[in-house]
Amino acid sequence: MLLKTTKFKTLVSTFGIQYTNFSAVTRDEALSYAAELPQAEVTTPFGPDHLVLKVAGKMFAIIPLDEPEPVGMALKFPPEELDDLRAEYPCLERASHMSPVHWSAVRLDGSAPTRTLTAWIRQSYNLVLAGLPKKIRANYPTL
Repeated sequence: MLLKTTKFKTLVSTFGIQYTNFSAVTRDEALSYAAELPQAEVTTPFGPDHLVLKVAGKMFAIIPLDEPEPVGMALKFPPEELDDLRAEYPCLERASHMSPVHWSAVRLDGSAPTRTLTAWIRQSYNLVLAGLPKKIRANYPTL
């Protein structure tokens, strides 16, 4: 599935001002992509202001609906990669109320390419599946 994108300009000041165009994924586009993963379900266990995406009854993404732009979402990451990813991508921050070892908030501000964001969503989905017992995991595709 291809995501529609909107233009987003980031300001980088090093030796003067330089504008770089990136594509910013919207909340609806991120939700649509995550919800279309095999056997993904959208739930609201924390109330109507937070959409929780699950596979096999386990969370792989949380999207708050009550945040102003740029919105964010929480995704699961491999613990051994998370610190390096946070250093490389300024859109990755500690997710409040989530384990900082496994989860990170991702601001949808255009600082990460669309391809990277969709890869992170698939990775979060796959990490949840990897934590399931082998017998249950056999019923779900790895992406």
